Amino acid sequence: MLSTAVAIDFPVNPVDASPDNFEEPSPPPPPGKFAIGPYASPKRAKEHGLVILAMRLSYDLVPGEEGGFYLWVDEGEREAIFEQLDKYRRENKNWPPRVFAALPNDQPSSPLTLLAYALVLTAFFVAQTEWPNFERQGVSVNRSIFSSDQWQLPMTALTLHGGLGHLVSNIVSGVCFGLLINCRFGAGLAWTLFVLSGYFGNLCNAWFYWPGRHASLGASTAIFGALGMLVGHALASQFTTAELMSLKHRAIPFAAGVIILLLTGFGGGNTDVMAHVFGFAVGIPLGAVGFWLLKCWPGLARSRVLLAVPLALIGLAWAVSLSIAR
Repeated sequence: MLSTAVAIDFPVNPVDASPDNFEEPSPPPPPGKFAIGPYASPKRAKEHGLVILAMRLSYDLVPGEEGGFYLWVDEGEREAIFEQLDKYRRENKNWPPRVFAALPNDQPSSPLTLLAYALVLTAFFVAQTEWPNFERQGVSVNRSIFSSDQWQLPMTALTLHGGLGHLVSNIVSGVCFGLLINCRFGAGLAWTLFVLSGYFGNLCNAWFYWPGRHASLGASTAIFGALGMLVGHALASQFTTAELMSLKHRAIPFAAGVIILLLTGFGGGNTDVMAHVFGFAVGIPLGAVGFWLLKCWPGLARSRVLLAVPLALIGLAWAVSLSIAR
């Protein structure tokens, strides 16, 4: 009987279960046996040996004369072993899971930007209490946006709040989510995407209620945009060729984000639920864009120039609103 071996390129594909894929083993197995291999190490071979043992069969682990290791098993169990090893390959094709590289982290500037976020919101709240018309000039009213072309209002509304409790809530939650997005995108890019998610979320919210009248204010749209950014980052980081057909890789972070949205974004009273929903929805693609931007230009994670962008956007929006009021 001619002894043969099943060729295995184990690091890429644990086993090719085709019985036509043979090569001459060295040394050849004794009559009545056939060889599976070669494996790069005994550990690799024993992983398949466990499959064979689970079938209540035995095997011999034999080092090859030209390197590698072989499993010698009974010739009569060839087809059954092929079948089980093929099942093992299919069930473990994405195992172990990929280990991702460390994510960009701009720790030196992150605490200062979090403090700046709290101070900016506090300063605008003080302005609201000192000048009664200040809130009216910046609140996001959909009729003013679409009928009077005041496209700056979805931006200015992010800096206004309906009361001290509203302000404190958005400062605390904004600092928490701000820290998380800083660790994913770096401070400058994180806050830029944060402000953009709030702006476009408010714009979508205004359109949703149009042509009826709807007014909104508060940073919570951007805060839920930050939640969406984290989900978008997680989805984009797992978008690989090997995982395109595996929906669970994307379903898990998306489901986690939706659960947090449901738990925290659907409060009672004057809560603008749809603003939270639209902020979250807009944040997902922005988070994915942020991931790919960092993949192409890693230096963006530590860009100081980007730190000025969100402040410039808010300042420009308020300059337009105040000029119209005059």
